[in-house]
Amino acid sequence: MTTNIKRLLLYTHNSIGLGHAFRTLALITGIRKWRPDIDFLVISSSSIPQIFFNEGIEVIKLPSVKLDIDSDCNRMCPRYLTDFDLETVFEFRQRLILETFDFFKPDALVVEHNMTGQMSELIPLLMKKWMRKGGQGDFGLVHLNRGIMRWVPLLQIPYENPRHRSESINIGELYDFMYVLEDREVIDINKAFLGNDPELEKKIRYLGKITNKVYDELPGREAVLSRFGLPDRPIVLISLGRNHRVAALSIRLMECLKQMDLLDKYQVVMVLDPYLDGDTKRALCAHPLSAKVEMRCFVPDLVDLLSHADLVVSRAGYNIFNEVLLTGAKAVLIPESHGGGEQEQRVRSAPRENILVLTEDEALLPGAEAAIFDLLEQQSCRPPQKFDKYAIGRVVIDELEEWAANERGHSATEAGALSKM
Repeated sequence: MTTNIKRLLLYTHNSIGLGHAFRTLALITGIRKWRPDIDFLVISSSSIPQIFFNEGIEVIKLPSVKLDIDSDCNRMCPRYLTDFDLETVFEFRQRLILETFDFFKPDALVVEHNMTGQMSELIPLLMKKWMRKGGQGDFGLVHLNRGIMRWVPLLQIPYENPRHRSESINIGELYDFMYVLEDREVIDINKAFLGNDPELEKKIRYLGKITNKVYDELPGREAVLSRFGLPDRPIVLISLGRNHRVAALSIRLMECLKQMDLLDKYQVVMVLDPYLDGDTKRALCAHPLSAKVEMRCFVPDLVDLLSHADLVVSRAGYNIFNEVLLTGAKAVLIPESHGGGEQEQRVRSAPRENILVLTEDEALLPGAEAAIFDLLEQQSCRPPQKFDKYAIGRVVIDELEEWAANERGHSATEAGALSKM
């Protein structure tokens, strides 16, 4: 077996939620099963870098920024360094990224989600790829995406050539691989976002959905109840993220469960998003109905509890949507009403045997409890879908190894020929 890939650098920005970090972690652990000798290094502004540290993966933590997903302008600002302006923070982030690349000297760079990085902070790094492509020092460049995007990515960046003419570089041409963690039947990214480019089509590969745990890794009920400190009762799991309607939706759901006489019969667990503002958290915990609800801060591997829940009420983000499919759990999905319709588009492919889709407005209206009760009572169910991050990891590392062998062999041949001239 060839071993041309020894160092993998992965970039994931994480300015809104947590899903990007978990997708990146799933890919790393999917690859590491086959290549435990590889050194992985993650560049991320995630507020939960411990999910990587817990797996023995080094992280270069960028200063965090946040995107105001509830505003019309999608304003961005520093998350914690509030005394700094955004430009200063991104200048520092960009220096950290370049220094990390120069220190680590990766054989390949995996860019998750945003092809040019948050606020295009990866453009200087992409210029390194452009300068080295096909020659000495070239590195594999991989785009990893969830399929459904919020907008068309930036595909052209300008530069000044030596003759002082304005030129542009096609970002898509720089990427060696474009891996889609989705089924093509759900979204064709070339047609939807990339201009149906025949050259890009050659680089695109649909690897299917990914989850951070495969089905056989899910623990048994007794172990899960012990881990979460819960009694052995039927479980309702609620996880609604952090947008501005979370409080209203959470209270409405508690009221629905009370009207259905489920607050006493079921163990209701409400998981509070780590990015949910403090005032909203305190208001929810102080609500009279919360006395019968187990309020929990975010914990990794929530899929463990989800797999034993009798009902899940959640958003329709990529990760939790796939975890519902992975486990076959009954779920009420309430897509967030932002993000260019990403979650609304995702639930169109949801199987109706075990999933009820409600808009935010529908969930808040009287009568929602009847639909939820019908779902809970129905006998039909859907078998788990066994997504396999290890099969995905095998495809990615095998293709990178083949690319590295071919590119480095070609470069070495050219260098040898030049030395003889």
